[in-house]
Amino acid sequence: MRTALLAAFCLALPFSAAHAADAIEIVEGGAPSANAIVIDKMAFATPEIKIKAGDSVTWTNKDTMAHNVHFRQGPAKGAPNAQGKMLATDATWTVKFNTAGEYSYICTPHPMMKGKVIVE
Repeated sequence: MRTALLAAFCLALPFSAAHAADAIEIVEGGAPSANAIVIDKMAFATPEIKIKAGDSVTWTNKDTMAHNVHFRQGPAKGAPNAQGKMLATDATWTVKFNTAGEYSYICTPHPMMKGKVIVE
């Protein structure tokens, strides 16, 4: 009986695709973040940015060719391995950083384009 009640209670809880334990969370829709990184001339204009845990970063492609943001799996436990969609000119992509650490990334088709988000 207790098991059935516990199961019913758990099913009644709201479900979220992102969990508090997720190091990063992709933000769909909504307003761009105040922490902005422009992609232009085959480079991330701000190759390194420092933010606080819980803050978001928005990348905006101002280049004439498509780019993306690919977080490379790091040595730290729980480091993300996430790849953003290809961004056409003026397209944006926003990520919320929930866990302190260093998050290195590249543009997959142009791996010489590198950046890092440092979350304090």
